Formats: sequence, C-alpha cells, structure tokens
Amino acid sequence: MIQPQTILQDVFGYRDFRPEQLEIIEHALSDQDGLVIMPTGGGKSICFQIPAIIKSNLTLVISPLISLMKDQVESLRAHGVEVALYNSSITDTQRREVRRRALSQEIKLLYISPETLLSNLEWISQIKVSLIAVDEAHCVSMWGHDFRPEYQQIGELRKHFSNVPLMAFTATADKITRKDIASKLNLKEHSVFISSFDRPNLSLAVRPQIPKKDKEKEILEFIKNRPSESGIIYCLSRKETEAWSNLLNANGIVSRFYHAGLSSDERSKVQEDFINDDNHIICATIAFGMGIDKANVRWVIHNNLPKNIEGYYQEIGRAGRDGKPSETILYYNYRDVVLLNDFVKESEFKEVYHEKINRMLKYAEATTCRRKILLAYFGEQLIDDCGNCDICANPPDSIDGTVIAQKAISAVIRSKESLGSTLLVNVLRGAKTIEIIEKGLDKLRTYGAGKEYTFKEWHHYVNQLINQGVFEIAYDNHLRLKCTPSGEAIVKNKQSINLTQFEEKHLQTKKDKKKKAETATNLNLLGILKEWRKEKAKANGVPAYVILHDTSLTEIVTSMPTELKQLANITGFGKVKIDRFGQEIIQLVVAKGSPKLSTFEHTLKLYESNLDISEIAKNRNLSEQTIYNHLIKLFEDGKPVNLFKYITEYELQQIKKIRKSLKQTHQLKPIHDALNGEIDYHKIGMALAILDRQN
Repeated sequence: MIQPQTILQDVFGYRDFRPEQLEIIEHALSDQDGLVIMPTGGGKSICFQIPAIIKSNLTLVISPLISLMKDQVESLRAHGVEVALYNSSITDTQRREVRRRALSQEIKLLYISPETLLSNLEWISQIKVSLIAVDEAHCVSMWGHDFRPEYQQIGELRKHFSNVPLMAFTATADKITRKDIASKLNLKEHSVFISSFDRPNLSLAVRPQIPKKDKEKEILEFIKNRPSESGIIYCLSRKETEAWSNLLNANGIVSRFYHAGLSSDERSKVQEDFINDDNHIICATIAFGMGIDKANVRWVIHNNLPKNIEGYYQEIGRAGRDGKPSETILYYNYRDVVLLNDFVKESEFKEVYHEKINRMLKYAEATTCRRKILLAYFGEQLIDDCGNCDICANPPDSIDGTVIAQKAISAVIRSKESLGSTLLVNVLRGAKTIEIIEKGLDKLRTYGAGKEYTFKEWHHYVNQLINQGVFEIAYDNHLRLKCTPSGEAIVKNKQSINLTQFEEKHLQTKKDKKKKAETATNLNLLGILKEWRKEKAKANGVPAYVILHDTSLTEIVTSMPTELKQLANITGFGKVKIDRFGQEIIQLVVAKGSPKLSTFEHTLKLYESNLDISEIAKNRNLSEQTIYNHLIKLFEDGKPVNLFKYITEYELQQIKKIRKSLKQTHQLKPIHDALNGEIDYHKIGMALAILDRQN
C-alpha cells in the first residue's frame, strides 16, 4: 500500500502533516467510522482525500455547496487526481459521463450534494465505494450553526452501504452538536478527533457601542491603511451589505456585496473575483465563505454581533489560513441582541438559541483574554493569556467604582427605570437635549451628577455595571435599564464594586508589522509571478490559488530556485505541478529575479523576513553557527541587523569584562574558556562585534 507521506509529498507538495492529520488518515484507512472536528484552515480535506487516493474503490464526498465542491475538484485536478462532481451545475451530457466513469471505477472521488445524492440513490448504490466522507457535518444537526434539513437524510445511506466506513468532518461543533451528528449519521463505534482550536495568528478585537459614524470612520481608515489586502465585512442583513459596499466604493475602496438576494450567477461572479484577487473586499451575509479555500484573507470585520460562537469562530477562521498574522474585529451594540433574539423567538429550540446568543454577548463584553474564552467554549484550555487580543494588549486597571455606580443607580431609580444606557449617560453628564427637557429629566437630583466624566467614560462604566449584574437590560421594553438587588445593595452602601479604569482604546494597539513576504522578497518578481499565475488560472478556467497559493509564490521569491529539483522543497509543489509549471517558473526566476545574491545577502533577505535562526539555517541548508557568522559579518558591514536580539545586556557586560582582562583579544576561545563555557561561541562573536562598534 502506498504510504500517506508519499501521497502528501508527491501529489500535494507538502513535506509534513499538520497536527492530527496522519492519525485521522490512518483511522480512515482502517475502515472505521469517525467524527473529525478540525478548525477552518486546519487541513480537513486532506484527511479524506489521501485515503481516497490510496483506497482501491471510489470515495463518495457529500458537500453542501456547489462552490465548495467546485473549488476542491479543481484543486485536486490540478494535482493530477481523477475526480468529478455531480450536481446541478453540470449538463445532462456531463452527468451521463460522470455516471459512466463512477460505475467503471475511473475516478477516485465523487463530490455530490445531499439533495442530488438522495435523488440518485438508484445508480449510486451500484458504485463500489470504499469510503463516505460527509463534509460540513454540522449541517446535519439542529444545534449546529448552519442546519440544513436535507442533511438529516444522509443517514439513509447506511442502508445501501452498510459495511462502508463513514467519516464526518466539520470545523466547529460543541458537545451537543457532536452528539447529534453521530446520531443522525448512524455512526458505528466511531472515534472522535478534535484538533486544537487555537489560531494564534489571528488577533481578536471587539469594539462595543460605537456610534455609526465613528464606526464608518474607523473601518475606512483601517482598510485604507491596508491597501491590496483581502478582507470580509460580515453583516446581519442584505441591506447592510449593500450599504457598506456603497460606502467603501464612494471612498475609493473597491468592494462588492454578496447575499442570497443575488442571482446564482451574480453570487458566483462575486465569489470568483474574490478568490482570483480581482476584487479584494467583500461585504456579505454569513452565507459567504463556506468552504472557500482562499488562504490570503488578511482581515475579517463583523458589523454586528454573531448569533453564536460557533458561527463567529468559523467566520473569523476565514482569515489567515496561510498561518500569517491576520486581524479580526467585532463591532456590536445591544440592538443586535434584540434583533438576534427576534430571529429565533418562533423556534422550538429558542431557549438553546437564546443561550447561545447570550454566550456570544458574554464573549464580546469580556474583560479577560478573549482566546481563552473561545477555546474554553470548545473544551480546550489555554493556560497563559494569548497576548494577541485587545484585552491582552491593554489589560484594564481596577478602581473602586462604588461612587460611580451609586450615581448611575440613583439616576435609574429616580427616573423610575425609564432610561436606556445612552439617555442615562446624558442625564449624568447634564446634557441639555430635547428628550431630557421634554421628559423633565433635568429635574432629577442626579441630573449632572457625573459631569467629571466624558461621554465615553460613562458608557464604559455603565457597560460594566450591566456586565456585572448591577443593571439588567429590558430587551422587551425598549432596552431600558432595570436595577437589580445587587444594584440596590450598592446604592444603600451595603456592597462595594470594582470597575476597570477607562482607557482610550484605538483600533490599532501596536504598529503595523511589515509582511514577512514583502520584506523578504524581490517584490518585482512577486508581482511577475502573480501575473503569470493569473494568466494560467484564466487559461485553465480555475481560481488563481488552484495554480499556486500565495505561500508558494512567497517561498519562490525567498529561496530563488534556479533548478527544477529545488522546487520540490517549496510548499505546494508535487510532481504534477513541477512537470506542468516548473520550467516556466525557473525561467521567470532566472530572467526577472536576482539569483546572483551573495551568500550573505541571501541570509540578510531571510533575516529581514523575521525568520528565526533555525528557520534561516533550514532554508539555506546551512548550520546555525554559519548563519550567526553571516549576521555578525552583515552587522560589521553596517547592514540592518540587530544582534541585541540574540544576546542579553548581562552577557555583553560579562564578555566585555573578560575581554578587557585578556587585553582586548579578538579570539573567541580564550574568552569562552575564561567564562567556563557558560556563554556560547556565537554570542561571544556577536558581543565582540557590538563592542567594536561601540568603541
């Protein structure tokens, strides 16, 4: 039997499996049922594609979206795999040909939708099937975030293929959803595989209660600071997607909108333009993105609060699938909560849906590490704070907020609980609005009692009072604030309360980092390769990423291969792609690139891409000591190398002291011996270079 590692390298062009992949593949090859929970970008597809290639008979892949099937089929064909899809997007003639090829065992994988499957069981039941793979399996469960009734009938397949193993795959599913998937698909003595949900390359930020104009200004500025980056703005309604697209276009930012109100052809065109980098920004409802294999989405913005954490996690997971730093921002207000609850109020499962909305709200309102909350939801623990969310970037300071709370509570009680949060803030600040005057709120004893705090400061404190249960929001009564027993205890001096100190938060908490790919490569060659890829994609009628991912292009311009055999070390290059495109790529590198770099310049380029020493050494096929020597030489030549990254001030002073006692020697061994070998040779070399420059 062909080994999975061989298929991974020769067909898909990858050197190593991601965590859990090999174990899942071996389980599939052992003809057992299984449920795989693997986050977006984790590599689910390979877990059933490699067994399909190895197994003797056909693998049936059930998938919910035509676009999802089309992408995977085109990608597999580009890798030289015999594959077909069977759905409403192909002609009658094409269907007859697919049926013939499937029945004669000429294809390895057949992609089909659940609806088409159920209406074609007569001939499908005649196929020799080795494995059934159900993709996006959360669709089978009413507890899942994208329930589809037709998925529940897939379990009927077991009557026709009782001895064929079934593997179910999904990116997100909590415990109740996992249990339901196993039941509805009739999984037999199945194993469950849950990969880590941690996506440390995604930064997490939440922006609560931002007025519409301020939000528009923030997002416009955010996008303008990231020209040519791909991103998605998710909205709850069709109207909002169109409004955001129009706003962006009016401000010189090209974008398109996507929702179910568009025709099938219109949706396909928007989606294909996004995948092919002909359009970088999409304003969409949550229907957009499922199964789209676009690795270079650099940011995802939510215009509204998502209805549950599963959906939110899957949507932000569409950013940074190439593993590079990407940003996610969630905007929300309490009206989102009202709208979401209205959506589910007629459902027989409304209690569960309401609770999931509340969990999503608690995440948005959190003052602790956001990644910890997300991972805990899926049953995974993160010991340390992530350091890559807005809470970790700006840890809040606590203050005694008892007096602040008493002022707010008093205003709510004296107004007979008739105030929403914004009106409460205006009363406390002594604002002279028409609403306050007409309602006589300026006559309250607490009117103007909080003039010392700004509008934003008061909103910050009031939101915390809501979070901590001092106030309740009457969602059924115009979002008015109600005082709880806890609030009554505080206003009567029977209880104190701590609040987090207000701090002005900006959308960007740290300077934007230069992208590794851009700092490490010849940008002219990168642009030429992208144009070449675009032409190849159009000539073959496939998305650009099917030809080569951005990651592959970046590695080409970083390593500058001049021989075909060197392409085998680049991600995404299996034998088929080297045969198809290898010679053209080598010609482009030699003609347009800069292959005559000195060994020191080559190391410098990799260093500037923020790779660590071990990564540079591996890329160059040199020892780490040699790379350290290169950096020392580059530093001495005045190149932008920061040796202080690799040596502490204490170590530098120790070496300086010993060197002085040895009469300013430039030899490493005497210093190394005098330090009893406690400091490595490469650090001594760096220290001497630093000390020489200081002198």
